[in-house]
Amino acid sequence: MSNLASLTAQRDVLLKKIREIEGSGNDVEKILEAIKNQRWYFIKNKPKILFDRNTGLIWANLHTFNYLDKDGYNYNLDNVDDIINNYSFGFGGFRVPAHDELWQAVADKTIPFHTGSSNNWRLFNCRYCDCKYKGKTCIKCLDGDKEDIFDLEQCGIRAGASFSSDIIGGSTALFPCSDHLINNSDYQEKVKPGNPVYTEKERLQFTLDLFTKNELVPIFNDEAITELYKKLYFEKPQLLEQLQELENQIKQLQTVTLLSSDFDYTALLVKYDIKAIDASLIKYYQAVQQWCRELMEKVDYYEEQKVSVIKDFNLISLKLSKKYEANSNLTEAENSLLCDRQHFFQKNFSLGMNSVKTKILAVKKQADALEYRIDEIDEGENSLRELAELEQEKRASFAFLAENTAKIIKNALRKIEYFEANHTFVMNAINIWENWTEGYRVFKTTYKEDMKNDCEDDGIEEEIWSAWYQDWQQLRYAIELKMQPVIERGLCGSMPKNKEVKTSVPEQLIHILDDYKKQIDKFYKEERKGIYQKFAFQAGGDLQEKFETESSLYKFVAMLQSELQDIIFNCKNAEDRVWILNWANSLLDIQIDEVLKFVANNDLQKISHTILDEFAALKQKNYDIYLADAKAYSEEKARREKAYNSLIFKMRKDLAK
Repeated sequence: MSNLASLTAQRDVLLKKIREIEGSGNDVEKILEAIKNQRWYFIKNKPKILFDRNTGLIWANLHTFNYLDKDGYNYNLDNVDDIINNYSFGFGGFRVPAHDELWQAVADKTIPFHTGSSNNWRLFNCRYCDCKYKGKTCIKCLDGDKEDIFDLEQCGIRAGASFSSDIIGGSTALFPCSDHLINNSDYQEKVKPGNPVYTEKERLQFTLDLFTKNELVPIFNDEAITELYKKLYFEKPQLLEQLQELENQIKQLQTVTLLSSDFDYTALLVKYDIKAIDASLIKYYQAVQQWCRELMEKVDYYEEQKVSVIKDFNLISLKLSKKYEANSNLTEAENSLLCDRQHFFQKNFSLGMNSVKTKILAVKKQADALEYRIDEIDEGENSLRELAELEQEKRASFAFLAENTAKIIKNALRKIEYFEANHTFVMNAINIWENWTEGYRVFKTTYKEDMKNDCEDDGIEEEIWSAWYQDWQQLRYAIELKMQPVIERGLCGSMPKNKEVKTSVPEQLIHILDDYKKQIDKFYKEERKGIYQKFAFQAGGDLQEKFETESSLYKFVAMLQSELQDIIFNCKNAEDRVWILNWANSLLDIQIDEVLKFVANNDLQKISHTILDEFAALKQKNYDIYLADAKAYSEEKARREKAYNSLIFKMRKDLAK
């Protein structure tokens, strides 16, 4: 049984119990009638007190409270307050009663502790009870036989002395009371029989309210009324509290909440009896239909709430939706790079809630088809066999189907939530994709054509300038490879910084990469031809030209690394620093690799092996060990740059011999 069904069953049981307690509906009247006929109440859950309906005062239960001292005499009058304060009644405020309070309690002789003949007002046969009289702080006593007030000191008894029965004829009992329940209220005025403002029923209700407000369980003379009271005012509230908790749980399961990427689809699933659904083909298609309708309603509601966000996302999706078409000016590898890049952006930045809906509706359509097939079989003459064959067909369990459709929605919502939280980065990323893709096409067409025309105007052969373009293309391709990994890293989460900068770390990396790309382009458009012309007519000039070219290009690498350094050491986390360095390493080594490859391809014996070994060793410089110290990193970078330039000079010197 699903959680919802279980909770509903529990709710029904509670409702039944509550209805049974409520009975015929006149139970409250029965309790009010019992209150009318009873003045004094012992309290089930407060056994050390006695309650007076007429005054609202609570009195010590003399069955449990020692109203006389251990020797059967009155307490030391100086210590009466201490005796009271050191006893736990269950309520505070107990004190020696005033004369009027004490007389009201004993006057009608119905108090449970009354003993003796009908001609006296004794409590447990004690003739005298302590009380305060006319506001005086000294203790008086009430004569239970004569309704007189005695001043103990006037009777010859010193404060603190033993009480002598020879003088008064008996011990003085201590019968404390408290107005804790009615403190700061007008209860006594409200319940007075002569109060013209309230009806008798209303006056009785005030007493009942006093019981319930203070969570008291009064013991009625009629045991059945006591049980009825407990059911109505203790058992029923507990059941109602349990019922409310169940209602809240049921409401939570049924509430339509706005979807999110971490929504718990199992909360929706609890309404479905999965075991029964998987056991019945009819229940199966009905459940699938209902499930898809429910998801569609939630998706529609989500779209209504996020209409502006989805509109922005759809504009992005429109840009990315066009199928990539291979460009004849690009190599197979270059077309593959741009195609894969567009696919990456489509996957990560295209939303298409319509696509989500289409997938869900496709599932529902299959359930509809299943229903239609069953109806068709029912019309035929071989329904038993055909139904059996249909039942044996493989299909996903309902739980798995629900999980998969929820995954489809959650993946789409994850993109929207990321878009909302990182709107600037997403928009910049799309612009980067557009600009870099178009920029590379321009490089392969316009820039190439410009180089060709410029060189041909100066009489430079195609074999020469096309080799330059090949080198240029190699660098540009290496740079292009670096763009997408940065975007991917940006999608994985933020890269915390030590010093706050407006742009994110990924955006900073793209910016310096773009600067590096522009420097390379500028070099090949404006400087490369000049280097060739400088050495064109010198012996071995082609070799000197190559080394000067690589030396010039290395300056851009050094500038790139300097800018990287600022970004790296502003990253708070060491793993982010390592990631940036690993990402950049191949670019930092590209000029070293090019020189070593050039030397190997041209078999330049004039360059000493020592110099070549030292040059190759530059690649072994491991910057990782300096990532904890910006100064050490900077010094190592400067040493490497100096070593590179020095070794290039030595190579060129060897070639000139």
